[in-house]
Amino acid sequence: MKPIRQTPARSVSRGRSVKTINSHRTAAKGAGLGRVLSQLAIFAPIAIEAAAYLRGQQKARRGKYYKSSTKGKAFDFVLGQAQKRFGKTPPRKKGWF
Repeated sequence: MKPIRQTPARSVSRGRSVKTINSHRTAAKGAGLGRVLSQLAIFAPIAIEAAAYLRGQQKARRGKYYKSSTKGKAFDFVLGQAQKRFGKTPPRKKGWF
């Protein structure tokens, strides 16, 4: 495999100012923690709904008397807390208990 040759930075003049352009390192405009958090706030409820739907399907396939694993119980707890935080309560158990 050939080694990758890095090109040196070149200067580009626009008007009176001179800017350096590195072809291998370009920062996205407006990238930062605020952008990441806003994208997380947009996609988190969708991901939570998808996870809750898939988990419900899995539990329905296994049946009523299946004993959940410790990992499954922990996942159900975290999923329920996430649903509470984003405004949707998890489905309640039907019956007396």
